[in-house]
Amino acid sequence: MVAWFTRLSARGRAGVIGGAILAVVALVAGIVVATGGDDAEEAVVTTTTSTTEPEITTTTEPETGPVAPLTGLRLADPSAATRPALAVKIDNLDTARESAVPQAGLSKADIVFEEIVEGNITRLVAIFHSQAPGDRVGPVRSARTTDIQILPQFGRTLLAWSGGNDGVTAAVHAAPSIIDMGHDRASSAYTRDSSRKAPHNLYVDAGRIYGLAPDEVTPPEPIFTYRAKGEQVHSSSTSGSGVDITWGGGVASSPVGWTWNPELKLYERYQNGRPHEDESGPIVSQNVVVLVTEYGVSAADTRSPEAHTVGSGDALVFTGGQLVRGRWERPSADVPAKLLAADGTEIRLTPGQTWIELPRAGGAQPR
Repeated sequence: MVAWFTRLSARGRAGVIGGAILAVVALVAGIVVATGGDDAEEAVVTTTTSTTEPEITTTTEPETGPVAPLTGLRLADPSAATRPALAVKIDNLDTARESAVPQAGLSKADIVFEEIVEGNITRLVAIFHSQAPGDRVGPVRSARTTDIQILPQFGRTLLAWSGGNDGVTAAVHAAPSIIDMGHDRASSAYTRDSSRKAPHNLYVDAGRIYGLAPDEVTPPEPIFTYRAKGEQVHSSSTSGSGVDITWGGGVASSPVGWTWNPELKLYERYQNGRPHEDESGPIVSQNVVVLVTEYGVSAADTRSPEAHTVGSGDALVFTGGQLVRGRWERPSADVPAKLLAADGTEIRLTPGQTWIELPRAGGAQPR
C-alpha cells in the first residue's frame, strides 16, 4: 500500500477510490488526456529579453552574507534565508495547437523537477527560495501524487497548484510536509490572463503566497553539496556536451535537450528541437541532474503515472561541462537523494540553479 494512502482519513481514502473509479469510467468512455569548465561559477544567472534576439546576462553574487541552501550561492537578499521553500506546479504542454510556453518565473527557481504525467506530457515543479519570483509565476496547473514524494525533502513547503481530483486533493491535504497554498485555499494570490487560452492562463503572485504563510515555517535544508571555486568536478568525470531526453512518445510528448555553452558556462535548454524560453528569455542552468526513475500508476488516478523517487537508480550528472555517471539513492521521502559516483564518492555540483530530470529507463541519451 502506498504510504501516503495509508495516512488518509476514511473520507480521504474514499476520495482516492472515487477518483480511480472516475478515471476508469473516463477511459471506457474514450476520454484522452489529450568541456573544460572545472571551475565552480560565482555568477548568479538572470535572463533578459530584447526586441530582436534573447540575450543571457549575468550578475555577480555578493562577497559576504548567508549562502542559499538550494543553490550554494550567497543570497542577494539576506532576508530570504529565513523563508520556506515555495513549490509551484507549472504547465509544460507544448504543441502546435495548444501550448503553455513561454512560462513565467522559471529563471528565478533554485531547483526545477520535470516529471511525466498523462500522455507522456511533462509537468514542472519549480522550487523557489533564494530569489523572489515576482507576481507572475506559471501557468499553474494541478498536482500529482508524484509531488507528495518530491516535496518532503524541502521541509514544510508551500505548494501553489490549481487543484486536482478528489484523490489527489485528499493526498495533498494529508501530507504533513505540504502547506496548501493552492487556488482553492489562497484564491486572492491567483489571476487569469485573458490573453491566453485556459487552462494555460492561471498565474500566482509569489509575494502574496509568502504573505499568507504560517509563522512556524522554516527554510529548506540543502539537498546537494557544491564544489568550491577551482575544485575538479570529479575524478571520474568525462567531457559531456549535453543530453537528449524523451518521455515515452505520444503526440503531445515534447523531447528535451540540454547543450553546454562553454562561453557562458551554462546548459541551454531545448524543447521540441528549439530553444525553450520563459518570459524572461532562454532557459539555462548550471546543473542538469538526470535521475532514471521507475514509474507506477497513481492510486488517485489510474491514468496518471507516479514517479517512484524514493529508492535508487542510475544517475547522469551534468555540471561544469562534464558528465559524471553514477547512481542516486534516496531511502525515504524526507531526505534528498544522494548522488554517488561509481566509486561510491559523492558528486558535487556547481553553485547555481539545478534542473532535475525524471525520465524512465532508456529515456536519456548523453552526447
